[in-house]
Amino acid sequence: MTDEDDGKAKKHPLTFKRKDDETNAQLYARGQQWVGAVQYRQRRYIALAELDIALRSGKHVQNRTLQTHLTEAQYTAMQAAWEQQQLIRSSSHKKPTAIKYYEAELNRVQLQDTKAKDLHKRGHTDGAAAIEELCRTQTQALVAQLVTAITADPELQQWLDRPIPANIGIVSVVDLPRCITSNSKSSVVVRKSKSAIKLEAVQAAMQELEQEER
Repeated sequence: MTDEDDGKAKKHPLTFKRKDDETNAQLYARGQQWVGAVQYRQRRYIALAELDIALRSGKHVQNRTLQTHLTEAQYTAMQAAWEQQQLIRSSSHKKPTAIKYYEAELNRVQLQDTKAKDLHKRGHTDGAAAIEELCRTQTQALVAQLVTAITADPELQQWLDRPIPANIGIVSVVDLPRCITSNSKSSVVVRKSKSAIKLEAVQAAMQELEQEER
């Protein structure tokens, strides 16, 4: 494709401005390389769309097929999501010491938070305010310790039901992450099948391609 193409065959022709000292052959080769990249994305999107249909219809899609059409990062994320689901379902995995400590401290903070709310209901505002301040201090310290532990061992994150809040200064007890094995009403753990994990990975990959086209 060159600047001279009149684009009669297409409503919106692709054009490439010639670079300084660029020959016709070089301009054509550059255009073909760009078009090839577009065609690759289109073929990949179609392949992903077919996998999306297969998974939503209940068909089995092998991991090696997904590995072919997902990027390395996308496939790794899918595997990590499934590993977390296995941790949720299995009692045979030993819970890390750092997570046990976090759960124990979180329980203490929750008890303080419940006590503060009870004092508020009974009209003891000064006592409630004092305990609330204690809760904020304990919460900030607890989150800081958790961040330190995960920085040292990133795999600890898979034991939590949500990311650590970015602004720990305004975090409430309800917002704190729970262990994925917790039965707390505040837990946001969602149990998913392996097929659902695969479908989410495929749909996320499709969305990434769509965003690249914009």
